[in-house]
Amino acid sequence: MIHVSLTTLLLLGMAVGITFLGVIWLIAVWIERRDESRAREDLVLCRICGHIYENAEKKPITACPQCGSLNEARRPKPI
Repeated sequence: MIHVSLTTLLLLGMAVGITFLGVIWLIAVWIERRDESRAREDLVLCRICGHIYENAEKKPITACPQCGSLNEARRPKPI
């Protein structure tokens, strides 16, 4: 039988718990960033007025709803 003191057992349990919570947190951050990146795929930045609008139809060239200029469907730069 393995002899383990109560202090060692408690520290081991806490270390496993904190490690588990850290892994869950990292997975949540990764999922949030992936979803944010997917949401930004449909955004277009107008090169004339700077308006950001959604390209829901995924056309290669779209007209800005504010100024009417034609813009290529490129994602805005990250913040």
